[in-house]
Amino acid sequence: MMLELHNVTIGELIKDLSATIEEGQIVGMRGKGKSTLLRAIMGLIPVSSGHICIDGEMLTQKSATYFRRFLAYVPQRISVPEGFTKVPTDYVELLRLAVQSNKKILLVDEPDKPLNSQQQEEAARMMSDAANDGRIVLTVFNPLNDNYIDL
Repeated sequence: MMLELHNVTIGELIKDLSATIEEGQIVGMRGKGKSTLLRAIMGLIPVSSGHICIDGEMLTQKSATYFRRFLAYVPQRISVPEGFTKVPTDYVELLRLAVQSNKKILLVDEPDKPLNSQQQEEAARMMSDAANDGRIVLTVFNPLNDNYIDL
């Protein structure tokens, strides 16, 4: 599995971004437009120019539903409708569920609240385990290494 960004531009936030992320890699993102890029990779918003490929196939509005089968997403925050109590809202628990899903690509947004040191270590371990299993981890929250995409 491979995630490729080819000269991706998204509005005014992301300009001419190119990157290749392969199985077993953890890549962080820095700068403006991180959450926007994650949404584009999920096919929820279009790119202005360039294209995104997953495993050599171009992501389009029509193919996005198919490619989401390979993606697990940890949002920055989650809102739970009134009356629903079984939806986890804890960031680390959401990350755990994403990792346990065994999806090939994990898209991990930053937590909306700072994590304590134990939570940071647990999140780092889970992302590392996922990468060691051969998955791609693209994250806004990257406590593990200096492998970054600058937006």
